[in-house]
Amino acid sequence: MASKIKIPKLESSSFKGWAFVLVAGSILTVLALIDAGQFGTGATGSTGCVMIVTADQVNVRPNPGTELAPVATLNKGKEVDAQRVVTNGFRQLAGENRWALDSSLAPKAGSSC
Repeated sequence: MASKIKIPKLESSSFKGWAFVLVAGSILTVLALIDAGQFGTGATGSTGCVMIVTADQVNVRPNPGTELAPVATLNKGKEVDAQRVVTNGFRQLAGENRWALDSSLAPKAGSSC
């Protein structure tokens, strides 16, 4: 005799315990990814200086020069936190060893760069 599979109805009691933890965890994960820049703009304003990428693509380098290979790329319209430091035409971005060509960036309105 074959057993039937029962599917529970969606009731408030269905979202207790582990079901609630899984749903809430999934929602919080998506929000964290958006806040971290995976889906959103990426800038938090933590440095007081937010720059917008104006070129089609900008290489992020580990130093203010072109002798080392890029460590990342930024696409046009991306917002990034930056420092007020510009060396050899490269602006220091937030984080360690992150520099981008300053002429390919523009300060966001209201930003203190």
